[in-house]
Amino acid sequence: MNRIQEAIIFATLKHEGQKRKGTDIPYIVHPMEVMQILTAMGCLDDVVIAGILHDTLEDTDATPVEIGVQFGSKVLEIVQTESEDKSKTWKERKQHTLDHLQTASAETKIVCFADKLSNIRSIKRDFDAIGAELWKRFNAPKGNLAWYYTSFIPIFEKIPANGLCDLNKARFFFEEYKDLAESVFSTAD
Repeated sequence: MNRIQEAIIFATLKHEGQKRKGTDIPYIVHPMEVMQILTAMGCLDDVVIAGILHDTLEDTDATPVEIGVQFGSKVLEIVQTESEDKSKTWKERKQHTLDHLQTASAETKIVCFADKLSNIRSIKRDFDAIGAELWKRFNAPKGNLAWYYTSFIPIFEKIPANGLCDLNKARFFFEEYKDLAESVFSTAD
């Protein structure tokens, strides 16, 4: 079994029983979409693995020791930088993420990008299906979500590929992110 398969199994077991916010969709669908985005961008295995595991420290009983031993210190470092401190308010957590990304490694930025692209795809699908009811699922009003997701655009626009992924493929996904952010948050609802 290769390391990516091991990460899929690890994440699937850790996220077992969890659902996407306000839906019956198994949570594991999100890390699998993050993996798909990173793979389609031609990212290196450590980046793909970190994408699969990016929510395990934050949302499951996974420990840094488990991840470090099984997947290595580089994967652990990326996953740790992707984890939010749930003791802080929504706004504090989101501002910390945006501030941290200014100086974060390219690997962390790429994983964060894939995470946010997956999230905004989900928001768009759900908005198209249920309209303004969607905004009731979140811990922040639509205006705050718009601020958060559009604040990533200048950060993601400058992600250096550094041999971590195919820059041309990354550009394609970045354009998708910008279009979705504009589409989702320009509505009057």
